[in-house]
Amino acid sequence: MNAIPFLYLAILLILLILWLLGEALDRPLLRRICGPLSALLLAAVVSGFAVLHVAFDDSIRYSGAMKRFVSALVNAIDRGESDRAYDELRRFDQISIETYEGGALLEWLSAPVERLDENGDASSAPSPEGAAVR
Repeated sequence: MNAIPFLYLAILLILLILWLLGEALDRPLLRRICGPLSALLLAAVVSGFAVLHVAFDDSIRYSGAMKRFVSALVNAIDRGESDRAYDELRRFDQISIETYEGGALLEWLSAPVERLDENGDASSAPSPEGAAVR
């Protein structure tokens, strides 16, 4: 396991304890140094958690979109529409790039699902929008 989060937590706790000691013992220098440093470190930790949350949320949404895309292709092939499935794969290959930016990948994955899902077969797969809702 990575020791860096524990190191941040230990430093934050030490700074908070020193800050409280500075308040209790009336040591202005200790208060002026440890107070702002602990606030900055706490802000960095909260920012790190926010970044991780967004990354996990994006991963879940894109995994769900990919599952729906593959399910729609498999269902189209099962219905004997191999040419349509191949056309959608070719179209996706032409427009896709490696990105999460702006939700473009979600849009590119959703469009073939809507075109291929005539009978509602792929609707039982988890939706990318539904995966992000809690």
